[in-house]
Amino acid sequence: MNDQLSIFDHDTALKAEQQVLASVFFDPTKMDDLIQILSYDDFFSERHSLIFKALKHMHGKSMPIEIMTVVDALNRRGQLEQAGGVGYLSELSRAAPTGGYAVHYANIVMNHSLQRKCVRLAQDIIQVARERDYETAEECYAAVDSLVNQLRPKTTGNMRTFDDTAEEYEQFLNTHDDLIKTGFPQFDEQFGGIGRGWLYIMAGRPSVGKTAKALQMAYQIAQQNCGDILFWSQEMTFSQLKNRIMANLTGISFAKIRMKNLTADEKVTIMKAHKVVGQYPFKVEDSHGITVEHVRSVARQVKRNSGKVGAIFVDYLTRMNIPAKNGMTRAQVVGEVAKTFKYIAQEMECPVILLAQLNREGAEGEPQLHHLKESGDIEQEADIVEFLWKEPDQNDTSNGVIVNSSIAKGRDTGTGTFKYRFKGWVMRYEDEIERPQPNSEGYITNHRTARRRNGSA
Repeated sequence: MNDQLSIFDHDTALKAEQQVLASVFFDPTKMDDLIQILSYDDFFSERHSLIFKALKHMHGKSMPIEIMTVVDALNRRGQLEQAGGVGYLSELSRAAPTGGYAVHYANIVMNHSLQRKCVRLAQDIIQVARERDYETAEECYAAVDSLVNQLRPKTTGNMRTFDDTAEEYEQFLNTHDDLIKTGFPQFDEQFGGIGRGWLYIMAGRPSVGKTAKALQMAYQIAQQNCGDILFWSQEMTFSQLKNRIMANLTGISFAKIRMKNLTADEKVTIMKAHKVVGQYPFKVEDSHGITVEHVRSVARQVKRNSGKVGAIFVDYLTRMNIPAKNGMTRAQVVGEVAKTFKYIAQEMECPVILLAQLNREGAEGEPQLHHLKESGDIEQEADIVEFLWKEPDQNDTSNGVIVNSSIAKGRDTGTGTFKYRFKGWVMRYEDEIERPQPNSEGYITNHRTARRRNGSA
């Protein structure tokens, strides 16, 4: 190492590097945080750099990180001895647990790395100044700027070529579609379901039954064994949500359940339904004013513990704790939160369903995208935007009310319209199939075929 770099406290850097690596052996999930801070070339020690590079590769492939798997990974790369051998790796894995301070030590490593890079940059600038003559000041500025830019992180992110992903794409073509069924037949038949990584906005006016539809959809997804269902309710308690689900499943009036005006047999029926729901990984949190960071943290923990998240529901978006930011309007800040939810959907490989309200301009008629309350960039981030709305002057009947569903945006699905019959007394949505009416001769015609009302030809 040259004289200029000898001015730094390399012992501190090396100890911090050891603590970073030891923290990963103690708690491999710390790699989620560390890869956001460090790159393998930030390590002063070459063997530490090799070990971190191997750990990052293993983490990206969701491989287990423990002493023997890391030894194997380095051995297959032909770098085991360069990395210190089995003995040194064992020493790191037995180091005092520092998982809670992993980010602290990572920042120390990053600061030392930046100092070394600054010294090298200064040396390069001196070299350029000595060796070149510049006709103009701008040429000199450009040469120095080019060197300074090299100090910034150099990464292509996750950029890959078509050739890099050919095998992966062929596997995609040869596997069954991984779309998740919503449990609503018309939607699923037309669109196939909803995809993992999608952001789904379900919006409507108050009292149109958004929560009821979301709950029913969540339960119907839970039955598919596609992972844990996480449902955040900020308007209703867990008990209130349970009342709605029990009414939906048993057909017993929601009002009777809410007022506990039940017969002994009805109580038995409800508890049987409760036991059935309890068999599925359907999890509810009824906290008020949650943050998007809280949702992401819980989802990550659930994925680590359970292996897969099936879907995330948040009821509803603008009830969340969304702090103001300097220089940004409320709509822009809400849009940033929607963007983060899209990232969460992609990271968790599950759909995120956000419930949202409409602004006052959308009070009548079919809603449009600009009617989303504090919409900001919500519609830009969404893969699907569904509006639920009722025709004006429609009163509840013993048969329920017709709720229109318009898919105003579908990035992969296209748009579409559906009708549901919402039976509010049992909090249940059912597909409303419009059947053709018989003509004056008693026939129901359908293209080239015809049949009488009673089924005879």
